[in-house]
Amino acid sequence: MTARRPLRIFYLEDNSLIVFHVEALLEDMGYVFAGSLSSFADLKRNFPQLQMDAALIDIDLADGRTGPDAAIWLKQRGIPSLFVTGQDATAKANAAAVLGIIRKPIEPEQLSSQLLLLETALGS
Repeated sequence: MTARRPLRIFYLEDNSLIVFHVEALLEDMGYVFAGSLSSFADLKRNFPQLQMDAALIDIDLADGRTGPDAAIWLKQRGIPSLFVTGQDATAKANAAAVLGIIRKPIEPEQLSSQLLLLETALGS
């Protein structure tokens, strides 16, 4: 039996303190932190160079409330995502774009359980 490669998780978030926190959590859980960007525009511009299996996406980014658009855009490219946000109403209104929602402040147990959904969806 061969060992599976850990999932590469990308984070679209404009608050660097939250990014550092989530990066540490992901690595502690055995995932690969695949980087972060602060806007949907940056994601589109840099996408060809990015290596990710899935993404965590905030609703409000440096270029506005573009997280839902980013989630749809990634989904169209075969990249599943989760919202990581305090914007409950907007997240629920756009829930079809993502596999789940993680509420801020981020609890490690909730992050872990939602990442298991991603692994299942990806067949990992």
